[in-house]
Amino acid sequence: MGNGKTFRKQGVFWFLFGIGICRYFDNKIHAINRRKLEISANRLDILERLLNLKNNEIQIKEHLERMGYKKVAIYGLGMIGNYLYEELKNSNMEIIGIDKSDIYNNFQMKIYKPENHFEDVDVIIVTPVLGFKEICENFSGAYHGTIISCQQLLKECESYLYKS
Repeated sequence: MGNGKTFRKQGVFWFLFGIGICRYFDNKIHAINRRKLEISANRLDILERLLNLKNNEIQIKEHLERMGYKKVAIYGLGMIGNYLYEELKNSNMEIIGIDKSDIYNNFQMKIYKPENHFEDVDVIIVTPVLGFKEICENFSGAYHGTIISCQQLLKECESYLYKS
């Protein structure tokens, strides 16, 4: 009879352990999905704002030129970085890219890794929708110029909507 009680206790233990493991992974999955949803919502917001600027004929390159920027770095060459590059490539500014990935070979600009020393630039525009603070911290020792998020850049450009 002692073996039966031990077996039941072990069974209850493993059952509860299994429930705990399931809850742990369920929470992990929910956290991942929340992050993906937050990223998607931010990207949608940025794309909406870019479209609004375009519809109102406000050009990002004109704003950056007014700010006196001659050499601009785009950090992150995904969808938003690609759009920004297309907007800026025919300007009077020199454009470079900064990205962790090696898959970008369709750009006609120099592309650097974040950890590499890249040429001095006037401003770094950070396009990833999350992690701006961490990205800025990565440049803390190597770069002492202006770093702005894509959201901040859009906010500055949107200010022209209200001036007219």
